[in-house]
Amino acid sequence: MDFYETGKTISFRLPQNTPNSVIEHLNKRKNTLGRNFSREIAPLFVKAIEESLEENGEKTVSIPLPPDLTTDQINWINSCYTKTLLSQLIYHVVNKPGSPFSFGEDVPQAEKKPIEKVQEQKNNFKVNSTTSSFIQKNFLDFDDDDD
Repeated sequence: MDFYETGKTISFRLPQNTPNSVIEHLNKRKNTLGRNFSREIAPLFVKAIEESLEENGEKTVSIPLPPDLTTDQINWINSCYTKTLLSQLIYHVVNKPGSPFSFGEDVPQAEKKPIEKVQEQKNNFKVNSTTSSFIQKNFLDFDDDDD
């Protein structure tokens, strides 16, 4: 089964109970816009899905990512560990602003892999010094002076 992702084509049938006014509007827009029709319809489709998720109680936030991310960076962001970490950071910032962040017990621990496998993998993604400095100052405060 193929998974949906941005830029991927989605096709579906209109339900039998679609009002004639909606069908007429779609036909007019299709004739007017031609090949650009999907550019107008896609945001409406996405908005309807987002509203449906909100109504069903989903507690999610969509954050636009910078367009110049590498594949390695996108894969890192999409990993379950990174999503958990980001979720914890957001929770901490909202509920305990200004206090040091400590990693909770509920963060999944990465499996220990043999050294040979770790050396075989090449990780092109590196955190720059500004980000590293920010993280150390704000979230990795291990000083016992705070007690």
